[in-house]
Amino acid sequence: MRIPHTISKNVVAAYRCSPETSLLPHEQGRTLRAEDVSWDDGVIPDLKILALHVIVSAWRDNPVLEDLPTCVDRDLLLETLPTDLPFGLTITRIEDGFYWERAAKDRWEYNDPGEYGSSWRRLYCERHLAEYLETLHASYFESQREECEKLMTLVKDYVHIIKLRSLVPTKKQIKRVDAENDESALEEEDIAHHIPMAIILPQFPHLTEIYLNFGMIYMDDGFEWRDFEFSLEDCISLGEGIKASSKLKKFSLTRSNLDQPRIAAILQGMASNDNIEELDVSHCKLMDTGAHAVGEFLSMHRKLRTLNLTNNNIGPIGVAGIVHGILKASSTALKNLDLRLNPLQDEGADHVCALLVRNKTLETLNISGCGLKSEAGIALAGVLSSGCVELEILSLDVSNNDFGLTGIEKKIDSYI
Repeated sequence: MRIPHTISKNVVAAYRCSPETSLLPHEQGRTLRAEDVSWDDGVIPDLKILALHVIVSAWRDNPVLEDLPTCVDRDLLLETLPTDLPFGLTITRIEDGFYWERAAKDRWEYNDPGEYGSSWRRLYCERHLAEYLETLHASYFESQREECEKLMTLVKDYVHIIKLRSLVPTKKQIKRVDAENDESALEEEDIAHHIPMAIILPQFPHLTEIYLNFGMIYMDDGFEWRDFEFSLEDCISLGEGIKASSKLKKFSLTRSNLDQPRIAAILQGMASNDNIEELDVSHCKLMDTGAHAVGEFLSMHRKLRTLNLTNNNIGPIGVAGIVHGILKASSTALKNLDLRLNPLQDEGADHVCALLVRNKTLETLNISGCGLKSEAGIALAGVLSSGCVELEILSLDVSNNDFGLTGIEKKIDSYI
């Protein structure tokens, strides 16, 4: 019996009669058993079906699809074709549809094509590429470069988003050094490098979003803290790759050791890409110096709309640099700014107040959990009630700050 592939095995099992039910008297004489998928196992199939089974068995050597006379024949072939065929063979011959849905469901438990433009082929290609890059050893990239480039050529037209949850760093290198008393002395190089994004990212002409995490998510007995580190060369290469990605709109690098030299290297390449609209570097280690690098980037990039700097240990000096970059005449028309979980303190709140008074494009500002006290609450309340704020829409989040009774009363009065 032919069951459409859209019906999962769990559904069939859920509607199958239990052994106890099948023993009931009225079940014994029932002739129509819709739940019995094997009722026609003894029926000789049509000659067309037998021919299609032969085509399916030999499809690896003779990939026939468009030559089939009817759409029904092609659909039946795609519903019965094995999903473990070589990727290079199927991606060039099978359009988006039944086959790629089956292939994705056979390979992964969770699949949501809505996250991939409702395209099953795009879902499969993006996840297949991500798994390949996540397991690609940086130490042997040059030896596998031809294979990597071949895969990127196959999927480049279907990749719009790259999500890499982890990247494998290079192994520790042992270098011989000359020593006066010991010519065989060894020196261990402990710099963690990763696959070169300057080579990988430009291969995808439709790339719009990048999500990266420099670190390992599955650890074994060989755990080392260096598995979560990345080099300045990685950031320079990443910046060059972003520069060459002409359609890129969003870049996210979170939960990492990203500091001032590394963010500066990335932003140097990103500054030349005018299409970037969203930047997320939350839960990193920018601190004040890194925040100043971001502020400098804001002063020269006009299309950035969303900036997420959550939990980067940015203090009053750092937020001053960010505000200065936003308020420059030639700067971006930023709409969404997230500064939560940074120790801005009351002095930093003064810079935030200056931003609210002088900026005309901001729509959402999050300064929750920033160590603000009563003085900051009073300052914010004064600005909001002064009538000097010209923002048409403003969503302000100041939760998890200890304003005290005085600061709270002032803020309540400013809203009344």
